Amino acid sequence: MDIRTAADMLKDNLPAIYGYAVRNLYEYDGAEDLAQEIVCEVLGSIGSLRDDSAFWGYVWAIAKNTLRVYIRRQKQKNNAEQASEKAFYRETIIPSPEDGVIEASQNAEEIYLIRRELSLLSKTRREVSVLYYIHNKTCSEISEELKISVDAVKYHLFKARAKMKEGYFMERELGRRSYDPGRFSIDFWGDRNCYGDFFDRKIRGAIVLSAYYAPMTAEELSVELGVAMPYLEDEIEALLAAGVLKKTGGKLQTNMVILTDEYEKEADRKLTDLISGRADEILEDIKKILPDVRRLDFTGKNYGDNRLLFMLLNIAVVNGFLYAQDRSPYGEPQPLKLGGHGWIFGHDSGYDNSRFIGVSLHTAIPEAEDPDDRSWFSAENYRATAKCQLWNHRKFRDKTRLMIYAIEGKRADGLCESEQEQLEILIDGGFISVTDGIMKAEFPVFTEEAYNELTENILGPVIEKVGRLMIEASDVCEKLLKDHAPASVRDQCGAVAKISRRLEVGAILLETLMDEGLLVLPAGRIPLCTFGVRI
Repeated sequence: MDIRTAADMLKDNLPAIYGYAVRNLYEYDGAEDLAQEIVCEVLGSIGSLRDDSAFWGYVWAIAKNTLRVYIRRQKQKNNAEQASEKAFYRETIIPSPEDGVIEASQNAEEIYLIRRELSLLSKTRREVSVLYYIHNKTCSEISEELKISVDAVKYHLFKARAKMKEGYFMERELGRRSYDPGRFSIDFWGDRNCYGDFFDRKIRGAIVLSAYYAPMTAEELSVELGVAMPYLEDEIEALLAAGVLKKTGGKLQTNMVILTDEYEKEADRKLTDLISGRADEILEDIKKILPDVRRLDFTGKNYGDNRLLFMLLNIAVVNGFLYAQDRSPYGEPQPLKLGGHGWIFGHDSGYDNSRFIGVSLHTAIPEAEDPDDRSWFSAENYRATAKCQLWNHRKFRDKTRLMIYAIEGKRADGLCESEQEQLEILIDGGFISVTDGIMKAEFPVFTEEAYNELTENILGPVIEKVGRLMIEASDVCEKLLKDHAPASVRDQCGAVAKISRRLEVGAILLETLMDEGLLVLPAGRIPLCTFGVRI
């Protein structure tokens, strides 16, 4: 077909070409330009048409290709208006059968970019955009489905288009947390730990680590973590509900202190320097009172000196902590969003830097029939003693009843199946033995009078010395922690430094004496740092 014939045919059908432009651009301003470009493209390439009967199929294929090029050009100049963007997004998100007109690689890249930006939109704007562009619903239908006004739908569409358009041209790079989520671990001090398994989902730890030093929008977190917003939103809501994340001015920030690896190592060096020169003196003070201790009424007085020294140092640490709390308190336990009262804080390197790794202290039998039954025990975990005693103190609560039974010398008859299973664990761990059906505690058990005499008089000076050392250590660490923590959580640093570092003092004392050979770790499973009080 010659160019004149083609021009005449196009001239007779200009309204159809113009209508095609209007339908696809959704506006009139650019439709005339597009129609002219279609005509020029057809006339410029008409020589390649071999079959005149295929003229109109050829015209519409050229029109489709020209439309794509036109939209891309407008996008690159960053001046495409709202209606033309709609055509672009719809054509990109839902490819039509004529996609062969554009190279597949270009089309795939556009689809990826648009879907990427959709995944970063906030929930309402994402839902509105998906319903409008992908499901072809009207603003009225979307309004009814999402229970928001039509004006709100239009507003969110406008904001979503602007956000997607801005992001479309960005070179987005996923953050480090997308491939290295970090090693966040939660720590708790209080009456009831409802946070023990809350951070089993790794993404929650990655979120609080990412938003610790500076507040971030949900969209920024999405890019940092490499997680699309639809999957991230539920996790953010859970963290907000748990009180470990807070929202301020549209941004999110971690709402608890995180003991960073850098801080913990620096604190450990400072405490080691502070404590190492005093360990020998404290042990000598304990050795001097051994004869008086053996005269008290408690089971275990026949233990060798080494084991009794471990016990007495541990009791000095436990009571020194109480001494420090009495004279330099960290305040009343705070009500926690998930239940219970206390304090929560985290670590960004697991528990690698912790020398003191937990305590199980329980008073009385849960739901005791006798209201006067107030026997209790305390069991401490130190990294230095892990070879002979280490248990999951977070799950030790269900063993309380059996530990108290053993302290009081009760029979093992009549235990239910679950209690029998727990008893086997305690026997295997060296906490309890059973002879002729009677349970016996395999750790020191004091009468109430003997324990009070020990802690108030015989061991009292050592307890005070350890307590004062703990106060000094926590003051040093509070200042250091405030230097490491963001301003948003500095008001929590005092309590966290006292809780986390005072018991570390006991652990460093223990390790120093073991390193010097003044205390020797026994072989086998022995509850070395466990004691009970029978009332």
